[in-house]
Amino acid sequence: MAEAAAEGYEAGVYAAWAGEIQGEVFFDALAKTEAGAAREKWETLAELERVTGERMATVLRGRNVNIAPPKKSGELLAAAQEYARMSFADAVASMRPILVNAIGKFEALLAQAPDGERDAMQFLVDHERALLSFVDLETEQAGDAALNDVRALIAKAKRATTSP
Repeated sequence: MAEAAAEGYEAGVYAAWAGEIQGEVFFDALAKTEAGAAREKWETLAELERVTGERMATVLRGRNVNIAPPKKSGELLAAAQEYARMSFADAVASMRPILVNAIGKFEALLAQAPDGERDAMQFLVDHERALLSFVDLETEQAGDAALNDVRALIAKAKRATTSP
């Protein structure tokens, strides 16, 4: 039973990693359709997905899981095109239910994480919460401040990779 739980946990981490890679591609695609502040916001979200994906890749490598970048699916690019047809505000607001669902999944992974992986799984949860904070603040038209939590988490990730 414990082995099955471990396999389920590992599959969840792998799915989270793949989702982060796809999220980076998705946000990068959206950034290419925008200019100015909207472009910068999508690019910043892509960066958060990238650093979170790197954390998940580190966990998977530590478990000797062979990882290869997931293929860019036509479905993913079609979704990005669909979002690009929306106003920036509508695209951001439509992310909320996706994020709430992901937070629940990632909290479940955190609850299963062994001690050596808890920090990475907490980062995974925190990144999704930062995205949700961005969505809520952007919906309230908080402007550049909507990215504060996202930027703080990116800075935390960069500090962690440069620490001895």
